[in-house]
Amino acid sequence: MDLQKELSAIVSPGRVVDDFDVLEGYSKDLSFVPARMPSVVVYVENKDEVAEVLKFANKHKISVTPRSSVVSFYGAGIPYQGGIILDLSRMKKIIAFSKGDKRVQVEPGVTYAEIVEPLAKEGLFVSTPLFPHPQKSVLTSAMENEVLANPKYEYNEVFQSSEMILPTGELFYTGTAIASGHVGRGVPELCIPSNRLFKGAQGTLGVITYSFLKIEHVPPSDKAFFIAFKNLGDIESFIYKLARLNLGNECFILNNLDMAAIFAESDNDIAMVSEEIPPYVLVMILSGGQYFPEEKIAYEEEALLDLAKEVNLKVQYSMPGFVGGAAQFVSMLRKPWNKDVYWKFRYKGACQDLYFITTMEKAESFTATIKGVAAKHGLGDLGVYVQPIERGRAVQCSYHFYYNPDNQIETQKVQKAWLEGSAVALDMGGLFVNPYGAQAEMVFSRAAKWGNVLKVVKNAFDPNNIMNPGKLCF
Repeated sequence: MDLQKELSAIVSPGRVVDDFDVLEGYSKDLSFVPARMPSVVVYVENKDEVAEVLKFANKHKISVTPRSSVVSFYGAGIPYQGGIILDLSRMKKIIAFSKGDKRVQVEPGVTYAEIVEPLAKEGLFVSTPLFPHPQKSVLTSAMENEVLANPKYEYNEVFQSSEMILPTGELFYTGTAIASGHVGRGVPELCIPSNRLFKGAQGTLGVITYSFLKIEHVPPSDKAFFIAFKNLGDIESFIYKLARLNLGNECFILNNLDMAAIFAESDNDIAMVSEEIPPYVLVMILSGGQYFPEEKIAYEEEALLDLAKEVNLKVQYSMPGFVGGAAQFVSMLRKPWNKDVYWKFRYKGACQDLYFITTMEKAESFTATIKGVAAKHGLGDLGVYVQPIERGRAVQCSYHFYYNPDNQIETQKVQKAWLEGSAVALDMGGLFVNPYGAQAEMVFSRAAKWGNVLKVVKNAFDPNNIMNPGKLCF
């Protein structure tokens, strides 16, 4: 079968590509997942084209791998079984937004760089991970369960209802939109099961053509606070007490290397600058509301200072190691990275993330273990990012293995350390909520019942197994 010819009858010939260099680019991403060549790339521009391509693929049992981000870190868009890459990056419409309902309707190709300014003009923003890559699809980030910098539960349910095309080419709606007459309506959707079913599915159940994402009003004022400390155990009690008081908005912990990677003026100065920063820094943002913002910050600040005193910690108003860092931090919040080189690539050129969910009291032991694994493989310091979630009930621990991608030996060391670290973290009880590549094999080999249930769901939506086969346990 001449795939290019057949698919060119569905979309214009110029948007069906089988050039080797293009295919090679789609065979890999920034993860350690092995490269796999697709047969063809199809650039779709609307839901009708998506539906027709899927109908064709389903009829001929050809695998389809959807991709909407220009940049990808986890391997979900690598075509394990070749076939068709369905590129959604040209679907870039910000269809509508509603201040009253606090939600925006976007197509899958809209990136963080493209959504910030239109929303900011209306005094709105969409909650983001910590300094996301500007070319990352906002919708993809939400579907991949990327943890957000604000630990409050009400901010973290960004993904709401959506329109999607099933592998059979049929139209399907999630959230409350699944009910007749509710498509596009602004009603609460957080408890509708159909919505969460597709989060973390890695494109194995269908293709989303638009989604409603929750947005927030930009606070009239923000104020940053910092607490420096030596060990993660020093901050454990503070995190739990802070969660009970429900203080502040953004709250996260970075070690000195990650802080330097973000704020050092020169890429070459990162190692030196990191030595001038305390081992760990907790960043806390207090935000004013739409009414009486300064008063709100004032009473939250008083409560924050009292809490810090209670647990023998010192709150600072300037960022340790950086003059003017507090103002810079506030200006960067809720936005994608805006400098030429992404912050995770500044130190050595590449970064591999190892992350999982645990509780704050276990963060210190996990960190010591992962650092031990890195040292065993001859690696230097790691970046450490601890993000409280769900009002501090749990945390996501992220470890950043910085390395030079042009150094084959160093790259192999990081790959081995990442694999061993993943296995050790799993043995220690780390929760991998969205495992990729080799991690997925580790997780599902220990969760046969869970995998069997997922396979039943997969078969119901995709009986011919054409959607991104090889991912998860499929």
